[in-house]
Amino acid sequence: MQLRFLFRTFLICSVLSFGCSEKPRGGPRLTTTPVTGTVEVDGEAAETLTVECHPEPDAEIKHPVIATTDADGRFSISMYQKGDGLPEGTYRLTFKWEEFGIPIKDKLNRAYTDPLKSTYKVTVTAGEPNDLGLIELSTKASK
Repeated sequence: MQLRFLFRTFLICSVLSFGCSEKPRGGPRLTTTPVTGTVEVDGEAAETLTVECHPEPDAEIKHPVIATTDADGRFSISMYQKGDGLPEGTYRLTFKWEEFGIPIKDKLNRAYTDPLKSTYKVTVTAGEPNDLGLIELSTKASK
């Protein structure tokens, strides 16, 4: 008798648990490959500088992915979780180094914010991690 009770309880709990699971939001996840690099401005590490990866038409995603540099100027692109990278495709990189105040000011004078004019690109191939090395920017660059 007690065995039947335990079996029924187990069966009921199992059936109810199926309704509690959630599918990941946004549909299935794309396969990503790590993308890292370091940014210096005028020869110095640039902390809290924003790196944006704007997809070209061949990329699997249609929105930019953003990273921020650490105290040593290093960044690691994260799509779903820390450091997982980007899906396959070509991306143009833009850079913004904001100085907070009123108004908010870009310390790079918006010289690196237009993806259509950017000369910094990365092509991501599945399974081939990308270290972009050192990216050198200047506060004296013009728009």
